[in-house]
Amino acid sequence: MKFQPDSIARVHEEMALVKAQSIGGFFTNYFRQQIVGSQILSAATARTVLLLNDEHEFFRLYFFTTDLADLGQTLHEVKFPREVVAGYFTKAADEAADETVAAAFQQAGFGPIATYRRIITYRLAPLRPNPALEFALPADVDQLYDGLFQSFNKYTDHLPTKHRLRDYVEKQWVIVNRDVGRIRGAVCFQLEGPRVNYNYIYNLSGNALDFLRLQSNFYGVMHQRGIHAGFLWINQTETRLAALHESMGWRFDGLNDCFYVRSLAG
Repeated sequence: MKFQPDSIARVHEEMALVKAQSIGGFFTNYFRQQIVGSQILSAATARTVLLLNDEHEFFRLYFFTTDLADLGQTLHEVKFPREVVAGYFTKAADEAADETVAAAFQQAGFGPIATYRRIITYRLAPLRPNPALEFALPADVDQLYDGLFQSFNKYTDHLPTKHRLRDYVEKQWVIVNRDVGRIRGAVCFQLEGPRVNYNYIYNLSGNALDFLRLQSNFYGVMHQRGIHAGFLWINQTETRLAALHESMGWRFDGLNDCFYVRSLAG
């Protein structure tokens, strides 16, 4: 079985057809989230649809299935064209199904690389921005892009394209720290109605006070805009970062995002 060029519209139709032909439930890691790359590839059986989207020199894999055994067989038989990364949400209530999905990935040559935990709050700290508050400018996009790739994992952190990052900047969703004209740290977020996705915060200055200034300005801007609820994802190995957010009232809600990678040699 091989992947073939496709379109998002057709993949949606294939998923709808698979769902319509089932009398049971379904399993998926695709929730019509924003697709990063322009290349769409798909492969399908009567019970499973696989979608590949090109990202930063690799493909991200999405699946929709009504039969976990068929998913496992399809993952094992399909020919992957390049390095592939997949994520899958898990929670304690679905432990048996989650273990089956994990086994399907690993039997198809995928290895686990990270688990992220979702942390949420409904009471963002009502702080005020400090006088150093500064939003990014369109001319900063290249610096911001480089800073994100220097600070985060391209496989697991869903890093934005320059086009999407420019959109964040235009909406004033990026707060920065500068030092002699260079961006030394930034907070990137997305407003989703009455809540905020606290996407990224990084600090390249080596000064912890700069990190705290960025975080304080994030809370200040949210307070100004009347945003009280938020969520973010934290790598389970980042215990100090988790403790920092918990000290500000954030709490883990039990939802995890487990990531797997399959090299071309795999």
